[in-house]
Amino acid sequence: MNSNYIEKIFRKKRDEVILDDVKDYFSTPQEESSVVEFKSGEVEINDVFKEIAAFLNTEGGLLIIGAPRETKHTIGKNVVKVCQGELIYSNFKNKDWLYQKIASNIVPTPTDLKIEEFLTERGNVFLIDIPQSLNPPHQCSSDGKYYLRLERDAKPAPHGIVQALFNKRRVPSLNADIKVSDIKSHVDAVTITIKNESSIPAEKVSYIIEVYNVQNIYSDRKILVFDDPLGKKFSLSDQIPQVLVQVIGVPIKLDIQHFNRDYLIFVAFWCRDVDFDFKFFTYRPSEKKIVTEATLKDGMLLTEELDRIQGVE
Repeated sequence: MNSNYIEKIFRKKRDEVILDDVKDYFSTPQEESSVVEFKSGEVEINDVFKEIAAFLNTEGGLLIIGAPRETKHTIGKNVVKVCQGELIYSNFKNKDWLYQKIASNIVPTPTDLKIEEFLTERGNVFLIDIPQSLNPPHQCSSDGKYYLRLERDAKPAPHGIVQALFNKRRVPSLNADIKVSDIKSHVDAVTITIKNESSIPAEKVSYIIEVYNVQNIYSDRKILVFDDPLGKKFSLSDQIPQVLVQVIGVPIKLDIQHFNRDYLIFVAFWCRDVDFDFKFFTYRPSEKKIVTEATLKDGMLLTEELDRIQGVE
């Protein structure tokens, strides 16, 4: 994730930049680039949203509000646009006001924006450091459009690129682990842990646990018993109340009374931003080990494994 554009451009720590540094920067001609955009203090707030969304959806960048007016210079056969001279101060109130406006007008709300403000009697100057988003694409609520930073400008994104950006969104990575220990003859203590292996928080995590080929299950959770085409199963389901972050796992503890034969534990899980996924384990009490472990991606059929264990004496 690209960031710290203020430090890269002004060559000092973000909180050490002062208004005179901005004035000195524009004392010489400055061109916009793919990661730098200048807006005079006369800019409309909706144009600010458009530029921020474009940076978020591309590689990030720095937006300076309060820059000099743009002028055209001819260099050889080329005409370039530059900003140089006196600052044109903004009448935007302060950075807290800007944060609130941005949060209300860009969807999803961008995070990790850094705004440095310089408040003066003549008006204000803002440096908005915008990281590349981990959750693109971002949409401007005012016009319903998605923008990209292309050729030094914020331009509406074609449908195909918007779809590609949706596919790039980073989402939580849910998984399940199992730990089994025998506590007495024909009874195992089983702990199933639902966890998030990503740094992206997982919200509204739900799960279903189904156990096949056992005699009974004891738990402080509500267990339902079904006879279905796959055989008798014990089932429980719930939603995890807290948000799962990378260091947090939620354990579900069961005491399983078995027939001293292979038994199967199926765990399905999903959350607000992740589709249904599952994992299943086959445990062999006689050898005190997991003999089969498979996921949806592995392509191993649950029905085939159930047929196998239900035929094992």
